[in-house]
This record gives sequence, structure tokens and C-alpha cells, in this order.
Amino acid sequence: MKIIVIILTLLLTTEIYCQDFINKKSVILEIAGSAGVGSINFENVFARKGQANLLWRVGISGFPIDKNNGFVFVLPATIGALIGQGSNKLELGIGQGVSLTTKGRLFALATPIIGYRHQNINKRYFFRITYTPLVSYILDFQYQNWAGVSIGYNLNFK
Repeated sequence: MKIIVIILTLLLTTEIYCQDFINKKSVILEIAGSAGVGSINFENVFARKGQANLLWRVGISGFPIDKNNGFVFVLPATIGALIGQGSNKLELGIGQGVSLTTKGRLFALATPIIGYRHQNINKRYFFRITYTPLVSYILDFQYQNWAGVSIGYNLNFK
């Protein structure tokens, strides 16, 4: 996680300008990924710094776990950057997922993100594939390899 923070810090101080700026608002359907089984997310690209488009994303998910925990609602939140020029981008970020079960149990998992996004600025739809390990760090440290695939839709496409 320290490496991701260092990379994002370096990106925020870079002054190289890119040719394109990805559309600002999107809805993303993610299978697996930051929220476990899947989620629907709203994303906003809020700034460009050098070759990086900076973004935040929030979502919601819900699915049954087991009879001891019942149904779980997951609220993932992410901050990150899309790096590169043209349609092919490297996506880096860090997220936090908060889960609440119908049995009253609360969980929190960090989700570092590294992935690939194909997003043509002339198209409404885009896709991404990400490595999003689930990291438990509050009571004990646990690390679970995880990944996701997504399809997104640009809301403010011109």
C-alpha cells in the first residue's frame, strides 16, 4: 500500500499534460472487485494532473452470506488515478469498503486497486479489469487475492 501512496503522490506533482480528458461522470457495473461479489458504482473524474485523471468512486452492493450473518450490504468508496494517453489507461487507487450484515455485524476492508481500463473518449461505454485484493486490518491482518471486471457508461458524453 505504501508503494501505491508513493506513486499517487508522484503523479500529483507531475506537470506533463495529456491530450485527452476522460468524460467526468460514469456509472459502472462491477463483477467481483472492490465490493466482493459485485456492485453498481458512480464515478467522477474531478481533475487532471499531468498524465493522470484523478477520480473518486462510490458504490453499493448486497448479497446473502450465510445463516449466521444473513444478508450483507457493502458500500465501497475509492480514490484513484487513470494514467496514460489515448484509450488505454493504467488505473491505480485505494479504496475502503464498509459492510453491514442484517445480523448487525460491521466489517471494514481496504481495497488497493491496480488495473487496466480501455476508454475511448469518443465512445459512451468502457471496460476495465482490476486486481483488487481485500485487506482486513482492524482486528487482525488478513489479505485475500481478488479481482474484478467492469463495464461503464459515460453519463456526460458529448
